Amino acid sequence: MAYMDNKNMSVLAGVVAGGIGAYLGYEQAGATGVNPFLGAAIYGGAGFVIGAAGAFLLKSLSQFLVFILLIAAILYVARDPIEQMTGMDPVDAVITTLQGWGIPVGGFAPAGGD
Repeated sequence: MAYMDNKNMSVLAGVVAGGIGAYLGYEQAGATGVNPFLGAAIYGGAGFVIGAAGAFLLKSLSQFLVFILLIAAILYVARDPIEQMTGMDPVDAVITTLQGWGIPVGGFAPAGGD
């Protein structure tokens, strides 16, 4: 299983990026009036997934696609707090970006993450 090579490095990269993300999320949430621990969990979770994905990026395309799906799930589930902290809807931003690249994507996600 090629995707299991260097798993310790991937976990370490994920933990470091998750810690940085949690700190940034805590600070950003505190500044915008969102629960700081919710902000830390959202940014920390996204940082962990992105950090671990970066370590696996060249290892396996299927593994990378799994990480993309995990990021999409985090964005969709935590849509409202992210919108409060950043001022933009992450799902609409992704759909608009994909449409800008010429990928036909419909706006099938309900508003507010419901």
